[in-house]
Parts: sequence; structure tokens; C-alpha cells
Amino acid sequence: MGKPLALLAFLALERQAHSRERLAALLWGDHPEPAARASLRQALTHLREHLGDALRVSRQEVELDPSVACDAVAFLQAAATDPVLAARYDVPRFLAGLSPRNAPLFDEWVTETRVGLLRRYHQALAAAARAAMSHWQWRDAVALAERWQASDPLSEEAARVLIEATYLAGDRAAALDRYREYRARLAADAGEQPSRAVLQLVRRIETEPSGPPSRPVTGERHGRPPRLEPSLVGRARELEDLQRAWRAAGRGSGRIVLLEGEAGVGKTRLADEFLRRIVTEGGTLLRARGYDPRSGIPFGPLVEALRAAAQAPGIAGADPQWLAEAARLLPELRERFPGLPELTPPPAPAEGWRLFEALAQLLLALAGERPVAVFLDDAQWCDADSCNLLHFLTKRLEEAPVLWCIAVTLGELQREAPSARLCRVLRCKARTLALTVRPLGEDEVWELVRELGHVSTPTGGRRFAARLHAVTAGNPFYIIEQLKTLFAEGWLVADPESGEWRAMPAAEDGSGAMAMALTVHDAIAARIEALPPDLRDVLITLAVGGACGTHVLSHVHGISRLRAATLGDELVERHLAVEEDELYRCAHPAIARVVRDGLTASRRREVHRMIALSLDLVANTEGVPAPPGEIARHADLGGERRLAYRSAVEASRAAMQRYAHEEALRWLDLAAAHASPGEEAMLVARLTDEVLGLAGWHEMPASVRRSGAVAQELEPEDLDLPVHG
Repeated sequence: MGKPLALLAFLALERQAHSRERLAALLWGDHPEPAARASLRQALTHLREHLGDALRVSRQEVELDPSVACDAVAFLQAAATDPVLAARYDVPRFLAGLSPRNAPLFDEWVTETRVGLLRRYHQALAAAARAAMSHWQWRDAVALAERWQASDPLSEEAARVLIEATYLAGDRAAALDRYREYRARLAADAGEQPSRAVLQLVRRIETEPSGPPSRPVTGERHGRPPRLEPSLVGRARELEDLQRAWRAAGRGSGRIVLLEGEAGVGKTRLADEFLRRIVTEGGTLLRARGYDPRSGIPFGPLVEALRAAAQAPGIAGADPQWLAEAARLLPELRERFPGLPELTPPPAPAEGWRLFEALAQLLLALAGERPVAVFLDDAQWCDADSCNLLHFLTKRLEEAPVLWCIAVTLGELQREAPSARLCRVLRCKARTLALTVRPLGEDEVWELVRELGHVSTPTGGRRFAARLHAVTAGNPFYIIEQLKTLFAEGWLVADPESGEWRAMPAAEDGSGAMAMALTVHDAIAARIEALPPDLRDVLITLAVGGACGTHVLSHVHGISRLRAATLGDELVERHLAVEEDELYRCAHPAIARVVRDGLTASRRREVHRMIALSLDLVANTEGVPAPPGEIARHADLGGERRLAYRSAVEASRAAMQRYAHEEALRWLDLAAAHASPGEEAMLVARLTDEVLGLAGWHEMPASVRRSGAVAQELEPEDLDLPVHG
């Protein structure tokens, strides 16, 4: 039954009528034609004994009835609609053990089909694993990733999902073992090392001080986690501005909207909400996204947008000559209009305007039918050719009913990039509206928490929202990812009936602050890694030292003050730093934390030491005052014992003059840690007695012994929500 079974497998997967000649050649190609046909007739006889009328056989063709079930066909159908269901099929065993003799054409078909099925199988496993991860079903994700890696052992993505899911399931050691196994397999089979992304993931797992979540949230324990998909909060004004621009464009007066904001602030979400309205109002919507210019694809974003319009009815109104010219970039046009005239080879650069004009004519034809909105996301990545084309089109279509909505991520827009120059030009146009999408305010975060958390009490979640705003600076992406981490680590749970968020009892044990969401950490780390070395060094100084002026930066880095100010301004332009009162600091504590997390203990100590020495130097030689407490803190962390002692004593005396007795005692504690036995120790003791006497205390108060640092992360007591159970 070897070849009859192989014939059945081919007919089951290739659901169409096949000629007898093809089937005979497929399985009996090494036989003379009469013998091959006889063998085919015999095989069909065997199959009809089992299949009956389900096998349709005529003198010329053979076909299997579509009603006959086939796992491979069912898998392909599921892969197109339900990846989770598709992932349950055992695709790697496709036709295992079936290898008929002397049938090379069939073997080639099996190989080609198996490759295609495995590719779809890996895609299904990837989608199912990601879905499990998004619902905090770590065990399911581990099982899916294990099957994925077993089928594709060298897949980097499979390894990353498996390592991360194992870690989040609560087994840190097993996650590191998975990494070591993958690294050994990669070295043995491919002679390569794990990618930087895998190494970064493993490094975070290895260095995480609290280890993996102690009580991982799974579907079995807490049920299905809530969907964190809030309505658009705090964007009413921006939506109205966009709507006004669209109405003006619809009246035949072209408009340009520059959507600007930092990464994760919600530019794309705002545009999506607005663009859905355009579609419901009958407008034509074209979308595209900027690419890394290193990809080497000229005009890529605009070609992507226009490709979606190639089948639009209105495009037929363009002149055939312009359609033919545009077909240089959009070959789909020749498929729709096969009668387009043939063109000579691409024109000389001096005649490149013809291509630009052809694309403009396409848009004019579309706009002649109904108003057009073109949304270009991540425009900061556009290459020079795309920027030139976009500039031409916006100018050429100024009097056409076209709205250009261009989203730019501030902080990733480099000053001399082609996209930066384009934005400067567009911003000067009279018909351009520059909308800066800002982070959410504290009240807006509270509104978001109350909506998502189905909070029933009038003021419930107010403190939680305030702390969430402080931790995330109101960045919507950071907020959502931090909320996911709260559920994943067991701090929050949703009531299965009402959906109301509740604080888990374990969140009241004072177990410490919650870790930053890995997705937020990765997003910030990617921005930092892309910095040039000199900018990264200055950002490190700001992250370690806090607010620094150019006088300190110049001494720490051995550069002029002008150069220090230039580098500081570049960090401000990238939204990694802010400048206030002639001092630079990190734009948000989360940025400073990610920078510090990437430093070794030795690097941090040396930065602290250089800041302390620089502050002391400029105070003594340049007359720039520096708070002695700042010098003492950096000297203490930088190992400069003498400077730490001297500055701490000065800071204590300054605090005494302000009657800040607790602060004075803290500085004296620091001075005592660095005082030499004898006179220095006696001075600290005498000053301590003096402060206690002035304050009327007989002993050191407990408030002084506790750390006075203000938490910059969520604490268990911040969850002013009903307690679960």
C-alpha cells in the first residue's frame, strides 16, 4: 500500500482534479508509460475499495471529494483563522515514514509541502505562544515554546519566548538552563553565538535582585486576566483639531498635520481613532510607516501607501501616460491596466520629476472621487528620497482635498536627518497644524484606572493613579505595561463577575516596590543604546548625578562648557533629558534607572567620584556654589572618604542653621562613617549632642534611622483598592 497511500496523500492535499499522466509520472516516473498507467489503475482500484465514490475517477482525470477529511488541510484552514487551534496539530509528523521507492518527483513534492507546512506551523506556534503570554498563561506559553523549539531548534524567537515564559512561570534556574542549552546547540550546529537580544534578556534575569515573580499569575490561578484596552482618554482637543483639518481638506484646501510626541505617548492610537472616523465618513485612507533608512528601499513608505490605492476605482481617472510612469514603482498598475504604454528605461536623474508628477496624478485622481487622508507613521525614519517625494507631493497637492497626517517620534528625530529638515519645512507652511501629543495628566490617569478597573467607590484608585502617574510620567505605553506587570506579579486581580480590580493580600505585607515592566525597560534601553558614545556618557552622568550644570559636565568629561551644553541640548532634543535653571537632568526617573541598571558597580562608583570632585573643584576655584550635601553624597558613593567627611559636616551645620534637625543628624551619621578616630570622631559626637539638645531629644528618633528617600516606584500601600478575598 506504499504508493497507493502516497497517491491518496497527494490527492488529499492537492484538492483539485489531476490528469492521469501527471499522477503516473509523480509515482511511477521510472516505469515505461504503459507500465506506469497500469500501476496507476491498480492503485486507484485499491483506493476505491476503501473510499468508494469519494474517489472520482474518469478516463482523463482523478479527484478526491472535498468532503474527505484531511488533518493537513484542516491545519491550513485553522492556521488562517485560529492559530491557537492550528498549534494543536502534530505537523512535524507529516507523512512520517512514507517514502515510496523510485518516486523522486513525489519525494520533491513531500519536501516542498513539508517546508510550507512547517513554516505555517511555526507561525501558528508563535502566535499562540504570544497570545498565552499576553494573558499571563505562562505554563501554556512554555509548552507551546517547547514544541516550537523542538521543531525549529535554532529559532532565536522560540528560544526567547521559552526563556522568558519559563522565568515568568517562577523557575529562574530552569530559564537559565534553557538559555545554556540553546547556546550550546547554536554553537554546535551553526557555529554562532546567541544574539544581543537574547543576551540582554538573560542578563536581566541573572541580575534581577528580586528574582522571578514569587506568585506567578496563571489562567489556572486567577482566571482570565482583564483586557487592558482603554478608551481614548485626554485627547478630545487633539481629535477636534484633526477633525477641523479634515473638514478643511474636504473643501478642497489641502492640509498637513504633524503629530509629534515621545515614544509611547499614543500618537498612533490617536491617529487610529481619527482615521476610523474618516473611513466612516467616506474618505479614502492610505497608510504607511517609515522604515530604518539603512534598509535601502527608496520611496518605500509612500509606495506602501499608494499600493493600497492601486485597486481604487478613482485611480482609473489618471492619464495612461502617468499611470505607466507610476508603474515603475507600482507594478500592480500594469496588472489592472494591461494596456498601459511601454516606457523606455528609467529616465535620467534630471527627468526624475516625471515619476514624482505621476504619483501626484494618481493622488489627484483618487481625490477627484472623494477626499483622501494619507497617514505616515514613524516619519522620523524616512530616507532622503521619501522625504523629497513627500515634500513635492504636499506642495503639488496644496489645492486638492488631501490631508497629510505625519506622525513623528520626538527623541528619535535626529537634527540633521532628512526627516528633520522636512518637518522644519512643513511646519512653516500656512496650512500645517503641528499637534504635540503630551503625556496624560494625573486626573486623566485616574479616569483611565477607574474605567479599566471598574472602580465602584467615588474616590477609589485616586492614590494609585497618582503614584502610577508619578512612576510613568503619564506615558500611556508605560502605564499599560506597568499595569500588566501588576497583574503578572500578583499585586492585582480582577473580580471574575464585576471585573473590578482588587489588591491581593500579599500586596499589603510591605514586601517592597514593584519592578519596572520589562517592556518599558527594553523600550528605554533601545533608545539609550542607539546614542553616540559621547551622548551616552553625558546621560550616564545625569542618571548617576542628578541635576548637573555645564560646569560639572565639562570637568567630568574633560570638555568645554560649550561642548557640554551642546551635548546636553542634544539629549533634550531626544527627550532623554530636560533643562531647568541651567541644569540638565534625566527627563524621567525611569530613564535614569535604566541607565544605572546598565552600569557596573565600578562604573557607578567612578562617576560618583568624578561628580564629587568636580563639584568641589568648581566651588573652590570658580565660585560656583554647590550644596555640601550633594558633594557628601557623591563622595560617599564614590569612595572619597575625606571629601565625604568634610562635606557631610558642612551639610549638617547648614541644616542646623535652618533648624532642620533630622537632616542635620543624617549628615552627621554620614560624617561619622568616614571620620578618623580621635579629633574628627569627637567633633561628630559633639555636633550630634548639640543637635539633640537643640531639638529637645534624648536619643536619635526612629524617623532619622529610617531612610528618608522618597520611593520612585509603586509600593504596596499605593493600591487604594478593595482587597481580594
